[in-house]
Amino acid sequence: MAVHSNYMVKVKDASLPDVRKALQGAGIEVRSILLVNKEEVGSPEAPAEEGTGEESSE
Repeated sequence: MAVHSNYMVKVKDASLPDVRKALQGAGIEVRSILLVNKEEVGSPEAPAEEGTGEESSE
């Protein structure tokens, strides 16, 4: 009996094709990759976002 597993992987500076190639290179058969969330990480030059009502945990 085959078992399908679902994992969530968080990456820095990698595209979906890069993640797929890395997993396949490690011998892991990739059935699909789904982008769940993409967030911009602030830089010193970028102004802070205001008025969201959420606190940052950085």
